[in-house]
Amino acid sequence: MKYLTTRLILLGLVAAVGLWAIRQYSGEVAVLYTTDDHGHVYRTDLWVIGQESNVWIRATGPSSPWLDRLINNPEVELRRGEELRTYKATPVTHRQSQVNAYMAETYGWAEWLLAQVEDRSEAVPVYLDPFG
Repeated sequence: MKYLTTRLILLGLVAAVGLWAIRQYSGEVAVLYTTDDHGHVYRTDLWVIGQESNVWIRATGPSSPWLDRLINNPEVELRRGEELRTYKATPVTHRQSQVNAYMAETYGWAEWLLAQVEDRSEAVPVYLDPFG
């Protein structure tokens, strides 16, 4: 029994590290900065699609902590490479299928693999409207 428990723990650890590696190394990973009601800034690494004034990100579900923060304070910052820009973030649920499809096209096998463990029907697309 001890052997089985150890194997299950190791399998879970390997799966978690594998999912992290997929997210980090399978394409562009941007850094989103959101702010809570107390002014504390949070960093979230995530995939991004689009350029210039057509930028989209996606929460895996409506209970995502960073999604709650941007709903309460829609002014966010996004770092893509060396560029840091300020945006107004707006969840746009009716664009879910289009954003999911574009994420699949952009991130290919990595998106397919993550979709096997994360329910994409719960995904919440977020449009980022640049300030200035």
